[in-house]
Amino acid sequence: MTTVITRFPVSDADDPAIWRVTDGIWHESGPLSEYLALADETVVMALVAPSDTRIIFSSLPDLEPRQAAGVARLRAIEQSIGPVHCVARHVIADKMIAASIAPAVMEYGLLRLALRDLNPDIVIPAGLAIDPHPEYVVRADIDGVNVLRGNEFAISDEPALRDVLVGDNWVEDVEPAALQAMLLAASASPLLNLREGIFAKREQIVWATPLQRKWLRRLLVSLVAATMMLGIITWAKHSLATNAEDSRALAAAQKIDPSITDITQAEAQLDRALQQKGIAKGRFAPLSAGLWRSVKASPNVTVRELRYGADGIMTVVLAAPDTPSIQTAVTAIQQDGYKITATPRVDASGATLVDLTMRMP
Repeated sequence: MTTVITRFPVSDADDPAIWRVTDGIWHESGPLSEYLALADETVVMALVAPSDTRIIFSSLPDLEPRQAAGVARLRAIEQSIGPVHCVARHVIADKMIAASIAPAVMEYGLLRLALRDLNPDIVIPAGLAIDPHPEYVVRADIDGVNVLRGNEFAISDEPALRDVLVGDNWVEDVEPAALQAMLLAASASPLLNLREGIFAKREQIVWATPLQRKWLRRLLVSLVAATMMLGIITWAKHSLATNAEDSRALAAAQKIDPSITDITQAEAQLDRALQQKGIAKGRFAPLSAGLWRSVKASPNVTVRELRYGADGIMTVVLAAPDTPSIQTAVTAIQQDGYKITATPRVDASGATLVDLTMRMP
């Protein structure tokens, strides 16, 4: 596991140092402008200089932690000039810590780091990465930034601020090894992280691993191949069914005229016969197809008579042993959209008959 620690850049001239920590061993990686990201870097922490953040310590004993955090944020916002991005956190007992930073500073620092392929998991005020001491003020130097850390403050090491907040208290410098241990501990469990709210880290969603994408491509190719095969099989079945119907129609036509040799010739002679009788081409075929489809789907229904007139009306006599069978066939013809008239009757044998006329809509 490798941790990257750097200082938050605030200007074009600012070129903070980069440290890599691998298995507890620190390595200097040069300035940000020369940094090359590695694939195994799992945690990135950026330290914000005290001059760019404002930290407020509050004690709100009468409020729940969530309510106290809201109040602490409001106080930090009220004490700031202009808009700020503010984060608050409950620490121990009734102690709250709130930190604010200008959105422009936050945006600029994140952009500069992103240009070097660094996307910080943690953005923390430098003073909050230093552990306070109960008996004296701690001073730390982090990449040229001096920080004073007390129990109730984390500020820049400036004379005016020393006079007001430190006074006569003893100031002790942090040893380099101790400072490294503090920074590494902060990267594992930060006291406060400014990467919340609108600046929360957005991870790229990985929908599939390379192996999963490989299998998805294989499945897609298989699906396309199966679809094409299904289309070929369907076409073959349709072609075979059409050839079978043509053969049956040709056999029926040859019974009438043995000189007919193929289905095209039979269709041509049928067209000429219809024209000679003054019947428009194309009406008999759909009417007869609709009739036979309905009769075939209705049990025990037979066609006793069928006539087709020059007016385009087909007259049919349907017979069945019972009325429901006849009604099923007539209803099916109507549902197909043909215009019909139906007159029921009973013949001498007791069979149910229907005198039916059909014409195109």
